[in-house]
Amino acid sequence: MSARIKTIIAEARLDSGGGYDNSSGGGSSPASPWATESDGSSSADEFCPQDLSEFRHHASPLSSVRGDDFDRDYIRHVSVASLRALDDIDIHKHQQRMLLLLPDFAAPANTAARAEALSHWLSGFDVGWVLDMDAPGSSGGDESAFPRRELGRRVSAWAQALGTMERVFRLRHHEELTPAPAAALGELAVASAGAMLKLVNAVAALGSSPSKLLAALDLYAPLSETYPALARLFSLGPSHPVPAAAEAALAELVDAARRSGRDLWAFIRSNYPWQMPQGGEVHPCVGFWMGYFRCMLRSRVALHFVLGNEDGESPATGATEGSHRLVAELISCLEAVLEENATALAFPGLRQVFMLNNTHAITGRAVGSDLQRFLPSEWLRVREERMEDHIKGYMDASWAPVLSRLDCGGRAKQPARRRSPLSAFYAAFEGECSAQRCWKVPSPALRGVLRKTVSEYVVPAYRRYLEDNPEVEAGPGRTVEELEQQLSELFEG
Repeated sequence: MSARIKTIIAEARLDSGGGYDNSSGGGSSPASPWATESDGSSSADEFCPQDLSEFRHHASPLSSVRGDDFDRDYIRHVSVASLRALDDIDIHKHQQRMLLLLPDFAAPANTAARAEALSHWLSGFDVGWVLDMDAPGSSGGDESAFPRRELGRRVSAWAQALGTMERVFRLRHHEELTPAPAAALGELAVASAGAMLKLVNAVAALGSSPSKLLAALDLYAPLSETYPALARLFSLGPSHPVPAAAEAALAELVDAARRSGRDLWAFIRSNYPWQMPQGGEVHPCVGFWMGYFRCMLRSRVALHFVLGNEDGESPATGATEGSHRLVAELISCLEAVLEENATALAFPGLRQVFMLNNTHAITGRAVGSDLQRFLPSEWLRVREERMEDHIKGYMDASWAPVLSRLDCGGRAKQPARRRSPLSAFYAAFEGECSAQRCWKVPSPALRGVLRKTVSEYVVPAYRRYLEDNPEVEAGPGRTVEELEQQLSELFEG
């Protein structure tokens, strides 16, 4: 049996693309906590005209050049050397757009023009919505206004936009700029960084939830790395409003992530509707939570802080050890909740099938995926043994009573019955087959193992009974082959 279990685990790993969700909701809700959606951006070359005048036609500049000391020729000048060094056409697009917007950030300041230019600039990165996050009726702080998919999409767009902005600012800053364009570039960078903090503050203000934890983890690295880099690039001291605000936002984000991290066990028990599948198939929560655990591990260093390692221990060691422990404990919690809720199923055999299906699904999603590196060496062996135990428990609950009607199979003999042993056997056999045709084992390999196990247990005993009792004739449709055929139709759902 152990060899068969290992084989079906290996097949499940191949079928599910390296252990990740596939047939049971791996790429769609609810199995994927973050769902990647198109950001609706333009094609790569839509705003990449051959010269600046054509770009002006597409971009519709918001204002003309202002400021006597601003280098007007700078707007028309694009460094050919720099553009040749860039192989990212999006960077080229953003640089050209920045050339048109920089005049609005030159001295003397025009507040309205700057606000319009900043909105145009951020919208080019698909993050113009950050400007509205603290407006009345916006999503900031309101968890109901942030569905899981939408929150994930915004966090992903935010992180990508911030990284691209930092690269654009760095490339332009390294050029030979006159004082006015350099100052305008710094003002644009400060305004952009300040506006981007609104999402961080909104996430930190959300109530504790699984989605909030993932969002906080995904925001942590860009926030902790990019903002200090921008501060160094533009010589912004710690007392400058933007670095100070970023430091405060980071502290709030870490605190919020820790609170959600401590609530994970409660989330597993209560966050998903525990309506049991009556066919014993894989519960949808398995795909959701196993995908969620993988998403958590995308940000392992950030996860170090969620674990509360505040004693100065290196994230490289503390986070790894803590993540190993955390992943194993969370999966164990999920398994315990499945076991508890299995009692709601009507039949003991069905409960075993349910646990077999779900243990198999959990194992298939872990083995060969990122999760496996964070699980103890004996983890897989323990699950293999559990699956064997579930199969044995299923056989004892469902088929041992059927064979007991024949007073064979190595079971204790039952009291004498008025009906013949064969009639009692047929009735029990039909009852089990009728019920178990409605039970579902989604994995073809696992379904085949169960069918073969049942057949190898029931059919030889029935054949032996007929051979030992030649005076008894099998009923119509009750040949050995016909019983085998009936058993081959189990678990189709």
